Amino acid sequence: MTSIQARNVNHPDHVENLKAEKYNVIRAAMLSSLSDTEWTSFADLEARARQYLEDQGVPPSLFPKPGSVRWYCKAVQLDLEVRGEIERQPKKSPLHLRRVSQGED
Repeated sequence: MTSIQARNVNHPDHVENLKAEKYNVIRAAMLSSLSDTEWTSFADLEARARQYLEDQGVPPSLFPKPGSVRWYCKAVQLDLEVRGEIERQPKKSPLHLRRVSQGED
C-alpha cells in the first residue's frame, strides 16, 4: 500500500507515514471545505470533512475506528500547513484555519 510522509509544522523533524488513500481523501475534504478568505475552526473543519466523506460515498470501512477521521484531519492539517496550502489564524484559540490564497503573480 502506498504511503505519504506527512510532516508536522509544530515538530519539523517528525514524519508520519500515512496511507495515501486516506491522506488524499481527507486532503480533498479539507481543501474543499476551507475558504481562502474566511477562517474556519478546526471543529467545524472536521465536521465538514465528515460530511464530505458521506457526500462522496467514502465507505465507513476506510476509517473504521472511532476517532480515526479526527486523527487524519489533524495529521493532514499539520502537513498542509508545512506545504503552505493552509494557514492558521495567528494568536487565535481555538485553532482557526483557511486555505492559502493562490494569487496571480
